[in-house]
Formats: sequence, structure tokens, C-alpha cells
Amino acid sequence: MSSAALDQILDELDVARQRATYGAVAAVVGASPRTLMSGRERGPRHSWVVNLRSGLPTDYADELIHPQLTTSDTIIKTKDDLIAWLAARGVHVLAGPAAA
Repeated sequence: MSSAALDQILDELDVARQRATYGAVAAVVGASPRTLMSGRERGPRHSWVVNLRSGLPTDYADELIHPQLTTSDTIIKTKDDLIAWLAARGVHVLAGPAAA
């Protein structure tokens, strides 16, 4: 997994106030959804990566979730949709090996 690619995606999601699922982000960077955020601190910047069913980040205390997280119902759910969304913003992230 490319940590730089993940950071780039997290930055874009945070700036745009856009949620994306663990599965979509993991597919783009070539990681497992279950371990995607391992080793990263929980906090508002990382809270844009969410569970598909709940639309919320997993195991986050309320104070660690970005206050604008649920202001939009839109959640990017697939690798292809995330890649297209990033490309529309001028961001081109190389997909990881598991994402091919």
C-alpha cells in the first residue's frame, strides 16, 4: 500500500468534505479495507473514510468525527467512482496492486 497515495486521498476528501468508503479507498491504494487506517490516529481528517452501512467511520468517538461529516448524503462507494472523483479534481493517484 502506498502511504503517500492514501495521504493524498485523505487530503482531497478532507478539503472537499467528501465521504468515501473504506472499500473504495482501500481498492485504490491496494490495501485491505480492514487494515486501511491501521497505525493512523483517529481524528477529523481521517473521519471522511467511512463504513458503507453506517456512513460513519468505525470506532470513532463523536469528538473525533469532523463536524461537517454528515452535511452531505453523498458517499463514494466504489474504486471507479473514487478514481473518477479524484480525476475530476485534478488528482491522479496510482492504484495499488490489489486495486488492479
